[in-house]
Amino acid sequence: MDELKDKKNTDPVEIPSIENSETNDKDSAKNVWQRLGVSKYASVAITAFLVIAASILFGYCVMNIGRILGLCKRVISAASPIICGLVIAYILRPIYNQMEHWLEHKLLKRKRYQAKPEKAENIAKAVSSITVVLVLVLALAGVVVIVIPELYKSVVGLTTNLPDYISNAKSWVHGIFKNNPKMDEAVMKYFENLTASTSDYINEWVPQISNIFDAVTNGLGSMMGVLYNIGIGLVLAIYILNEKDELTAQMRKIGYSVIREKKIGRFHEELQYADKVFSGFVFARFMDSVLLASLYVLIGTPLGLPYVGMTSIVIGITNMIPFFGMYIGLIPCFIILFLVSPIDAVIFFVVDMVLMQVDANFISPKIIGSSTGLSGFWVLFSLILFGGLWGFFGMLIGVPLFAIIFHQIRSVVDARLKKKNMSTELEEYIRDPVIKKRTRDKRLRKIKAEAKRFRFKKLKEKAKDGENS
Repeated sequence: MDELKDKKNTDPVEIPSIENSETNDKDSAKNVWQRLGVSKYASVAITAFLVIAASILFGYCVMNIGRILGLCKRVISAASPIICGLVIAYILRPIYNQMEHWLEHKLLKRKRYQAKPEKAENIAKAVSSITVVLVLVLALAGVVVIVIPELYKSVVGLTTNLPDYISNAKSWVHGIFKNNPKMDEAVMKYFENLTASTSDYINEWVPQISNIFDAVTNGLGSMMGVLYNIGIGLVLAIYILNEKDELTAQMRKIGYSVIREKKIGRFHEELQYADKVFSGFVFARFMDSVLLASLYVLIGTPLGLPYVGMTSIVIGITNMIPFFGMYIGLIPCFIILFLVSPIDAVIFFVVDMVLMQVDANFISPKIIGSSTGLSGFWVLFSLILFGGLWGFFGMLIGVPLFAIIFHQIRSVVDARLKKKNMSTELEEYIRDPVIKKRTRDKRLRKIKAEAKRFRFKKLKEKAKDGENS
């Protein structure tokens, strides 16, 4: 026993207990150098050296920011197939998971697979991989074969016939205001400015579209890099989907080795929330836009509306922007169709407004729901902020990204309020709770003072009655 005691006393390392992990973490954070066996002055010297080294490293990074950015670009360029594979895997993951779970459940009902469940799992993974590859190939083929040629045909045809459309629209406007010269002159000035800006905008974008098609048809060699990234990314995506459980376990193992259990659990919860927001908003918004564009094609084609392909694509893309994306797509399409045929423009406006109401009241709540948890003000705030920073791409991801930031801020605020034993419910702060508490305390003090004066008055009257008797 004495030898064991001596061993225990000479042992410089103290093993923290599991029960008091939080206390030990705090002690280790405060006395890290002492626990490593470093003296007080040596710890100060090491800290000073690390601070000076970090300052030198920071200064070197600032002085050579161009080289560092160039190195980062090279790393990102080299990792482009990996990034592409991660994105493809994340997009195809819902389809893969649903197919895998459904098929594996069906196979395990059979007796020959119940004895060998790993065989059923392998078959389910193989069939799911083939399914997602076919879905991706069909989607890309549909875009290349149907959407892009129709869009190009519509834009080029619009540009070719634009002078005739403008002339017809001017004649139609003159016919309306022929009995009112002043109104005709005022409207024509505004109309000419509008048509000039519209034609300049179209003429600016059409050459770019033509250049893209020329590159596709005549310069396929320059697109080999993009095709390489997509091809390698697709192969990597299949491997990621098939080995997602092992990869997740490896990442979790690394996380638990470097981060405390409480922190890694919180980090995992935040990742799940971010995944829920993005998958519930961006992907659902995409499906909503595709469905809305398809509905417009099904309605606009029988009505004989011009440039149905182009306007449906514009409506679908702008609908990805929440709140006022439909209005962004409505305005340019209405102007273009007004130049072609004012009656068709009015019909388009009515059809688009009906589709907007159907989407807002029936389609969007079923597909998207309230996945972000943001009010209308914060949705507009995120659209304006991230749209100003990153343009159209910022408007696409701004709402879910801000929803994640908002959730983080709310979690920190709620945690600090709980430490102060204060309510975390928003309704409690409609009126200032501190002022409310002070008012309540003041009212209680007043009631107590009045009760004390009343008792004193009663005692005084009782004493006076006793003296009179």
